[in-house]
Amino acid sequence: MTVRTSVLALLLTLPLAGAPALRDLQPWRQGLEALDAELWEVADTRFEEALQTRDLTPADRHQIEFKRLEAWIRGDRPAQALTKLSDPAFASDAETYFWKAQALAGLGRYREAVETLAPAEANPKAAFRNQALLTRANLQLSLGDQDGASATLDLLAKAGDAKLTRMVKLRQAAILIDRGKFAEARKLLPPAKTLEGADLAEQAFLDATLLLAEGRTDEATAAFTALKEQAETRSRSRYYAAVIGLADATAASDGPEAGALLLLDEIQKQKDAPMLDVIFKRILQWLPEHPIPADPVLERLKLWIPPKPAAFQGVIAASVEKDPAKDTSGAADAWPVAPEKTTQTATNDLAAFSLFTRAIGLRRQGTVDSAHEADFLMSRLRYEYPRHFLVPKALLEIGRWRLEDKQPEAAFAALNAVLQTANSPLLKGEAAFTAARAEYDQDHPEAATALFDQAAALLPNRAGDTAALNSALTRLQNGSLAAFPRSDSPERDARIRADLDLERALSDPSPEKSCEALQQFLSAHPDHPRAGEARLSAAIAALRMHPPDSAFSKAQVGMIEADPALSKSVPPERLAWLRLEIADQAESPADAIHVARQYLNSFSDSGKGPEATLILGRNLFRNEDYHNARLTLEKMAASAPNSPIAPAALMLAARSAALGATDQSREESLALYAKLIARNDALTPLARLERASLLNDLSRLDVAIAELQPWFNSMKPGDPLRIPAGLLLGDALYAQGVEKPASLATALTVYDQLLAEAKNQPALINRLQYQRGMTLERLPGPEGTTRAGSALECYVAVLQAADDHAPAEWKWFENCGFRALKLLEDAGKWRSAMKIASKIASFNGPRSAEAAERAKTIRMEQMIYED
Repeated sequence: MTVRTSVLALLLTLPLAGAPALRDLQPWRQGLEALDAELWEVADTRFEEALQTRDLTPADRHQIEFKRLEAWIRGDRPAQALTKLSDPAFASDAETYFWKAQALAGLGRYREAVETLAPAEANPKAAFRNQALLTRANLQLSLGDQDGASATLDLLAKAGDAKLTRMVKLRQAAILIDRGKFAEARKLLPPAKTLEGADLAEQAFLDATLLLAEGRTDEATAAFTALKEQAETRSRSRYYAAVIGLADATAASDGPEAGALLLLDEIQKQKDAPMLDVIFKRILQWLPEHPIPADPVLERLKLWIPPKPAAFQGVIAASVEKDPAKDTSGAADAWPVAPEKTTQTATNDLAAFSLFTRAIGLRRQGTVDSAHEADFLMSRLRYEYPRHFLVPKALLEIGRWRLEDKQPEAAFAALNAVLQTANSPLLKGEAAFTAARAEYDQDHPEAATALFDQAAALLPNRAGDTAALNSALTRLQNGSLAAFPRSDSPERDARIRADLDLERALSDPSPEKSCEALQQFLSAHPDHPRAGEARLSAAIAALRMHPPDSAFSKAQVGMIEADPALSKSVPPERLAWLRLEIADQAESPADAIHVARQYLNSFSDSGKGPEATLILGRNLFRNEDYHNARLTLEKMAASAPNSPIAPAALMLAARSAALGATDQSREESLALYAKLIARNDALTPLARLERASLLNDLSRLDVAIAELQPWFNSMKPGDPLRIPAGLLLGDALYAQGVEKPASLATALTVYDQLLAEAKNQPALINRLQYQRGMTLERLPGPEGTTRAGSALECYVAVLQAADDHAPAEWKWFENCGFRALKLLEDAGKWRSAMKIASKIASFNGPRSAEAAERAKTIRMEQMIYED
């Protein structure tokens, strides 16, 4: 929330009457009356007449001259007043600093005005000290310098004026609301019973704003409605402030579009409504990122745009923007501090605001036609309202658009126009920052650093720090930190050094080092404005470590959630995603399922929706809920077929269906594998293997062989897929041998080829020898003999290969041993069988006890005695 104020409002607090001698002077009295009635030119004329009076004392002349200067400042003649105040006759006057600041503020030179009012801060006896401090605080707020405004208000609170102290507390509470420190604001807000008049109304407004910030939407809606009804016949400004607050509450409860339409309905009732700048900031803030072609808000704005462009009014003049306050979203920025005005001004022109806002909405639609119309509307704004304060903003938007369109020359032309014509330091700072980023992207580091430095000097607080930080980072890339120029503020230099430490920690490619550096940063700067980002990044880095430190990540999330300021600084979607990642790595799939569903319900439009659905499906799979896992994953792959994770979703959906309890489910699994194979992407080979395995399990051997045989034949030795495909093919051919004995010879050929390629892979060799032996056992030999002897050679070769070391694996090794034992027993070769059983036992494998017992039994039953 930025409370905007008018310098003219502050002047009303100054005495309107002079010395007794002046009270009897008719031109003086009439000048004061005109000043009070806001008749600036009449006041000027009357004060000029008063100055012609003979025998005026120097003190009286001095007071008349200052009142005339006040009329000039109020009457939109601040430049003339500033020139007059530069006269040596005013140089030593104690009041000159105050009036110079008013003139500078009237010219939109807010930063210079703040500096000019500095004597009031240091000198308790400065002329108009309280008014000067109040002016300074309001100007600092308009510049976005909340820290400076708070410090100035602290001085005002010590002035000893009870009424002033109450007003200061209201302003300080508003600042705390803007900073998200709602509990502190609630504590500072003066009780309603201690206030009256305008202060009581402002307290009620801030109370309603706090109710909304605290999530008590219904109470806030009721409070803003009451404020609106109370102000309807008393104060237009307060009425529309309440309307804006009510729109904020409506947007919170019913959605942004509802809030925007409420504001548009109020404008329709009175097209000369005040505070259109604040109203349209809300409407712009609530526009969708991608409006539909017939967006109701954009269609309403179209009604307020004249159908034909007005006549050309001359070249674009310099901006006369009076309010450079940055865009905000709090309701309290709508509360009026300036005196009410009943006349329409250029800055409150409905058509101009409609042109600007509709243009931005059309640009967001993203079509060629909407982009052309957006450009046309911005051009109309510039040419039909050349002196409107929106013109520099329009040029800034145009500059950004041209950068998006890859038209840097046109972009720089628009941004330079902002730098040359805008009065607002914030707008000029934003233009400089945007241009600096563009120069950096075009690999022009010197131009970029110069523009970043310019932006740093123009932008307040963190925005200026960001510009200064970018300047430092750009210099670091092209030299050293020693080349970075120090600013005039040691505090800013310290903040930039801290930001550099944070950037280094964030950019470290090692998650372990990044996490450690982020912890060091948080230890040194626990209250840093980016502490929330640092904690979030540390938690993410901890999840990327090997092994992941989920407990640390979970602790960081807890710290963020426990601190309202940290929570506000972290995007809710990013925090929710981190919770999901933590849950996904935990042991409980049920918890991950719950968190994933929460994320998908809360952020249905998130770009991470498909990935969150994949996590949900994966954990349903882990939880052995195969039916819902398949439905979830298959739906995700169908809704986002071009997503890079769609193949993974299809793969897991197919696996879920394969593990289903019904034949239909397994048939659906085959179909899903076929879809994945048809995509012909990175997971296609794995899908072919898993589909073939399932076909083997379902005894669909003809189909499996038909799919595997040509694929296997097409692969050359050394292809990493040839061995797994060959094993599956061999299994299918072997199983088919029951009905088609000829396929056994083909299976043996496949195993022989693989064995020749399985060099230095003892575990694979064990498996191949076992399968070769099993195939040979079933193959007939010449003239009705068997090939048991060849099979025995395969099995024994495996046992002999492990004579001097432990086997590479146990399953196939022991299978070979026991199969050899079976062949020898069937052949009645008991001594050999006993030897083989003893050899198996000697390796101390999983079945060694079984082998030892078998050897003992053979020895005893066959009475085999060793010499």
